[in-house]
Amino acid sequence: MIKILIAVALLCGAIFLGPRLADSQGFVHIATEGYIVETSLTTAIILAIVAFLVLHIIVNLINRSVKLPKRTSLWFRGRRVKKQQHLQNEAALAYEEAAYARGLSLLNKVGGKDKLSAPSLLIGAKCAFHVNDLDECRNYLDHAENCKDTSRIACKLLRAKLNLKLGNAAAALENLDTIQGSDGTDAGVTKLKYECYQSEQQLDKIKDLLPALKKLKLVDEEDADQIAQSYAFDAVRNAKEAAEVDNFIATLSKAEHRNAVIMAPVLTKLVELDQVEEASKLAIKLLQNDNEHQEALFNAIATWDKAAPKVLEELNRQASANAIGSQTNMPLLKAMANLELKENKLSEAKDHISQALNMERNNDLYILAADLNKRLKRDDEAVRFYDLAVKAKKAPDLPEID
Repeated sequence: MIKILIAVALLCGAIFLGPRLADSQGFVHIATEGYIVETSLTTAIILAIVAFLVLHIIVNLINRSVKLPKRTSLWFRGRRVKKQQHLQNEAALAYEEAAYARGLSLLNKVGGKDKLSAPSLLIGAKCAFHVNDLDECRNYLDHAENCKDTSRIACKLLRAKLNLKLGNAAAALENLDTIQGSDGTDAGVTKLKYECYQSEQQLDKIKDLLPALKKLKLVDEEDADQIAQSYAFDAVRNAKEAAEVDNFIATLSKAEHRNAVIMAPVLTKLVELDQVEEASKLAIKLLQNDNEHQEALFNAIATWDKAAPKVLEELNRQASANAIGSQTNMPLLKAMANLELKENKLSEAKDHISQALNMERNNDLYILAADLNKRLKRDDEAVRFYDLAVKAKKAPDLPEID
């Protein structure tokens, strides 16, 4: 719109001035150093405009000529950056393909670690680790920690993982302690700590870590119970007196008191220390209340080396309450047979061992059968079952692929 108005204004000016200039175009006289230039005003104006346009074109050409080397430089620089990025991408793919030496070679072609991005430096560290060049691995990690686009958490986690693979769990834990609680890293840090504690067999540390493992869903309930059971077994296995076991029981929470998986090794230790009465009371409470983990308790009772009449009475009560289910409950049958043998109730023990052997053949059952035959003065049968137990222990059943 503005351009149209300007054009209209110029046209009006031309209409107004045109006739006057036609009659009298004016006169321009330029004299300098012996030269005289005379022309009309109209011609002078036209020459001035043409001169301005020519000068404008010349200036633009000069500017473009000056900028050409700069643009050329930018083009070459962009090409070099693309090549470097391509090499780093190729190195990442080489790492995923387990071509670690080729990955390092590609990164070296980029032109120095200072030109690598933080992710590429971490890939370089992992490649160097896999080719067993630990000095180069440390060098890559040091550069990664000082890189402008780095992630301190990623560097620490990688250091921890690599130290753990080297068997240096203590060094791994030192790195993990510096990033514990960082946003979004709890699961990764907790998982690595768990693996470190497992490597060092620090069951007490694993036990302390158990709530976090469950919260982050790094272990399921079954695994959590096994961890707690291992911790309980380790805590009481070297106990020489019942007081030591009682002190450990006092440290357990109410939920742990009611968990048969955790209490099973504790009760077995009490029986070993001749605290059968105490073990029986605790076992009966668990049998009556913890239906979810009874199998763990049955398996523990099947190993007790002393009679426990009250516990056997509770087992018989439960078997009677579920007469059909008890006939196929292998752990229950073994537990009952073991306590019956300890009380010299051989007929009942024979029935339960026979039921169990009809369902499964394993080392535990062969031991029970050998003990039964020994008590029945059937030495040849006892020896045969002992031999079967030894063979079963040496050559466990292996999975087959049909």
